[in-house]
Amino acid sequence: MKVRYTDTALAEIDEIISYIARDNPRAAADVAAAMEKTIASAARRPASAPVVYADDVRAKMVGRYQYRVFYAVRGDELLVRNVRSTRRRRPWEEQQWIAWVTQPSRMAA
Repeated sequence: MKVRYTDTALAEIDEIISYIARDNPRAAADVAAAMEKTIASAARRPASAPVVYADDVRAKMVGRYQYRVFYAVRGDELLVRNVRSTRRRRPWEEQQWIAWVTQPSRMAA
């Protein structure tokens, strides 16, 4: 199965690896390799991870690290949508949180 990355996913991967590399280049290389391995595994067996959003977005943990790859299958392609720390909100949770925080009824209090 062919793998394609969204611009968001590429930016997130770059941010993660760059952040780790500032203090530990070896660890950054290990995390990058684990991400590649996880994505390759998802491409071989896309249904192996649970659906976590809508009807088609799946999430797979990156080895022993605190990162999760979010992807969807589009025909014969695996589309990597996001790569996030498990400590961060999921992309759709972030949007929901912003909407909740900015509700007019909350601002009046």
